[in-house]
Amino acid sequence: MGMRSSLSSLWPPNRKLWIPLGVIVMIVIAHLLLIQWAQDSLEFMRLLDADNEPVEISLRAPTPSVPARPSPEAPKKISPVAPTPVTPETATVQEVPPAATTAPLADTTNSANSVPNNESTTQARTDGNVTATTTPVNSSLSNDTPEKKTEPEAATTLKANASPFLFEQVSFPPSAELRYSALAAQGTRSLSGSGNIAWQHDGQSYTIKGEASALLLSLLNYQSSGQLTKAGILPDLYFEKRIGKSATQTHFVRERKTISFSASTHTYEIQGGEQDRGSVIWQLVGIAHGDPTKLEPGLMFEAVIAGSKAADRWRVQVSGKESLTLTDGTISAWHFSLTPTVSSFDYQIDLWLSPDKEWYPVKIMYANRAGANLTMTLEKIQKK
Repeated sequence: MGMRSSLSSLWPPNRKLWIPLGVIVMIVIAHLLLIQWAQDSLEFMRLLDADNEPVEISLRAPTPSVPARPSPEAPKKISPVAPTPVTPETATVQEVPPAATTAPLADTTNSANSVPNNESTTQARTDGNVTATTTPVNSSLSNDTPEKKTEPEAATTLKANASPFLFEQVSFPPSAELRYSALAAQGTRSLSGSGNIAWQHDGQSYTIKGEASALLLSLLNYQSSGQLTKAGILPDLYFEKRIGKSATQTHFVRERKTISFSASTHTYEIQGGEQDRGSVIWQLVGIAHGDPTKLEPGLMFEAVIAGSKAADRWRVQVSGKESLTLTDGTISAWHFSLTPTVSSFDYQIDLWLSPDKEWYPVKIMYANRAGANLTMTLEKIQKK
């Protein structure tokens, strides 16, 4: 009876036990949600990775060991000594018929008055009909041969095939802040986020600030700044920071006509019309906003676009008009496709510009070669 009464007192549990049990359950659920949040964050970071370069792994079969041969002893450097006058008795001479005195002999034995190792020409001394010759020594074997200086690598030249008429009558919409909904996807997995692009200009200079975020994390942050001309955008500086990676800067140095990168040693020659990842979108905005009659399905041209480590030629193609559904209704937009060359590991950009929204970008999609994509759809335009 005593044991039964003690067991009955443990069940049902005392109300005081419900509180710690509930706290433990909540902690376990919070840990599970945190793990899922971390996995989604890592997946989203990988989807936004623009430098999706493949890694090559080579396997080599083991080679049989071969006994190492003793390495030849390094030649000893001999200090130069003062030349000793050569007397006729110690010099090796060879009598040559008078007809053969016009050319040196091809095979002549080494003489006691051999020239120093850094001598590269055959010397001849004629005394009547007697000629003394010495064998030339290859100057590359000399220990005192000066090292060749490495010349700096020349800047790479990339020329884009684009008609000049595209860059006539370029104009831009007013300064504004664009807010987007973001969706990253690969296969059956997807993750929602948000993004915004701040476009600001005064007619002579511009600044573009873009950001994409998810789960309270800023995953991509970039900024482009430069000048505005009759032909459109001339970028001066491009800044990019992605989560988990160092910030990079791309410099367009107009004085030296070169493009350089903080993340690499590559340099490219400025030919005119080069853009960065952020400015190229607004260069197309300026072309469409300035003269929409230039747009027609099938229009194709090239543009040189600089990223965080290198520049490359991209193909820009106008696919035509399409209907898009936004939060405030259905609109008509022109679809542009920007594709890097086959040798590039940069992502492809698809862009939709709408005359109903003053040619602001209403949809932007980034896709890499791994099958991942990030789509940003316009939600709100706030003019400044």
